[in-house]
Amino acid sequence: PILSLLPGQIAFLPSLVLAARLCPPGIEAVLFATLMSIFNGASTVGTEIGAALTKFLGVTETCFSNLALLTIICNVSSLLPLFFIGYLDGVGDESQEEMEAKQLDGNE
Repeated sequence: PILSLLPGQIAFLPSLVLAARLCPPGIEAVLFATLMSIFNGASTVGTEIGAALTKFLGVTETCFSNLALLTIICNVSSLLPLFFIGYLDGVGDESQEEMEAKQLDGNE
């Protein structure tokens, strides 16, 4: 089980790096906990939707008549987040040094 979870965790790292760059100082732990809660909740919801879709299409351990359609739906739905990438324009453009310099300038 560990080897199957490892690629998913590695794929999640860019999201954590982006969140860390955007996070105001002092609330990193809260942001991490929130992201993990959302990630785990989305995983649970995804599993339940997949199970409901499997039941709806009638795919069982003996009937595979709609398995191709189920596979297509699942694979296409995994591409849906790509449509939201445009909302991230300009997010994370500042380096850590630039953000720290802004904070220091604001505190003086």
